[in-house]
Amino acid sequence: RYRFGETHLTPGEFAEQLKERRPEGSRGRVYSILNITGTAGFFWITLGLLGQVLFTGRMIIQWIASEKLKRSVIPNAFWWMSLGGATMLIIYFVWRVDIVGIIGQSTGWFIYMRNLWFIHSRPAEHRS
Repeated sequence: RYRFGETHLTPGEFAEQLKERRPEGSRGRVYSILNITGTAGFFWITLGLLGQVLFTGRMIIQWIASEKLKRSVIPNAFWWMSLGGATMLIIYFVWRVDIVGIIGQSTGWFIYMRNLWFIHSRPAEHRS
């Protein structure tokens, strides 16, 4: 039990009292920064951020592979990370109802699938 003034409250009652005393329209700092209105939004924001991390990470993988061989190469991991990141971002953009993001990631998604098809449909001895 918690004390709120002179009243003893359960944790749920205490949370309700805090919520009621918060100014109208006020949200927590994290909620405001991430522009979300509920706890379910954290899941969606996390999905979007992880998708973006995968999408950015693919360029780092490509850069490291190229530096290692001293020539420009695109490793298979690049295409898998592109596909994974794009898929996560498409799902996120659908939740956000962001048609620009959906269209932007969808076109790339087909290209990543096609490149993976090329890679995995040829004999193993010719794969990089």
